[in-house]
Amino acid sequence: MKMPALFLSFLALVLSASAQPMNQQRKMTLQECISIAVRQNANVLQAEYQSETQDTKLLSAYGNFLPSLSASGQFSRQDNTFQTQVFIQGIPISTQGRNIANNYSGGLSASYTFFDGFANIGNLNLARKGSEAYSFNYKRARQNAVYQTTQLYLTVLQDRELMKVSEDNLKRDERQLDKIKTSYSVGSASIADVYSQETAVSNDKFQLVQAQNNYENAQANLKFFLGLSVADEIDFSDPSLVSEIDTTEFARVNQQFSRVAELLEKAYESRPDYIASRLNVEASLAQKTVARAMYYPTVSGFAQYNLSGTQIDQINQNKRFYLGLSISLPIFNGFQTQAQIDQADVAVKSAQQNLDVVRRQVQLDVYQALLNLHAAEKQYEAALNGVQSARLSQQTAEEKYNIGSGTLLDLLTANAQYTIALSNRVQAAYAYINAKKAVEFALGIINQ
Repeated sequence: MKMPALFLSFLALVLSASAQPMNQQRKMTLQECISIAVRQNANVLQAEYQSETQDTKLLSAYGNFLPSLSASGQFSRQDNTFQTQVFIQGIPISTQGRNIANNYSGGLSASYTFFDGFANIGNLNLARKGSEAYSFNYKRARQNAVYQTTQLYLTVLQDRELMKVSEDNLKRDERQLDKIKTSYSVGSASIADVYSQETAVSNDKFQLVQAQNNYENAQANLKFFLGLSVADEIDFSDPSLVSEIDTTEFARVNQQFSRVAELLEKAYESRPDYIASRLNVEASLAQKTVARAMYYPTVSGFAQYNLSGTQIDQINQNKRFYLGLSISLPIFNGFQTQAQIDQADVAVKSAQQNLDVVRRQVQLDVYQALLNLHAAEKQYEAALNGVQSARLSQQTAEEKYNIGSGTLLDLLTANAQYTIALSNRVQAAYAYINAKKAVEFALGIINQ
């Protein structure tokens, strides 16, 4: 009787031990999320594939400077059946003949282009600049994934703290409701106060549900961006990110980002998208070189060596060696060359215009990021002062109401203002953190 009971107890312990890790939430820091994003985000992967494709074009462009070499082999069998006529004592007699001939042949040929109007050089420059441009586009896609991950991660942390503010507000109003009900039971509070406080508690519950929903949606958005299942239980927490900002760092940050002209020059040197646009201009100029090459002659040489024989072991019975030089000069091709040159000119102008647009976009991004950073700093300072004032006002209203010198309306108003002040502080803190990341993203120096 004891053995089944012991076995069942052991089985229960094993099942509980195996089930415990499944119920435990997986914790992920911001850096862990960034590592996943730069590996799994769809936009990053697409940029990586495009960069790899451009690398193959670069390899092909290098191959244009090398000779081409090919080998061939052939076997043929000829079976001829024919009719012949012979005369025997003047009488024609038809006979059938058959001839079988085998042929084995092999060859080696090579060719090399000595001059093609600098088209090979132009194609190499075009492929090289294109490969570099796509590599910088890939780098910018990674930076964009880092920045978006940071934004989504900060939103999760912010909404979680806002939910905590709503929970604390609800608990505070529920405790106040219990006090009012107790006062009403002894006749020191009116039924109107009970109803008013119950309304406040109901509103708090409504706000809490909304805050919880915002928090769940923020987590779902982050999981989706990372390519994770939205049903995964993940605890997004990072000890390095705190909403309590040391205001003494404002002076240091402002000093770091004070020289706008230097920051713009730094952005021009660091922004991958601006560098890629500059390389696209150089690539379009190389394309123009390729188009002009059609006006020049092409000089190429070739060599060929062939062997043939009737038996495989006698394939070297017949030997041939060819060596030659060819020159071709385009005379007229229906204005195709001029059309390609004109198209290349338009491509150069378009690339230069796009470079100017990207340059102005860099300026706008940097200016707006700095403005938002200064605004976030001022908002956080104002939010801190607002919390202190609202807290004192709430405490004063609560004390007055408890001693009967204040109204419940004043207390409800003070509680609402205090909750708003706490929410503003949370939002201002994460807005400032995000604003600093936005400056790094605008400058093209955001960490990966």
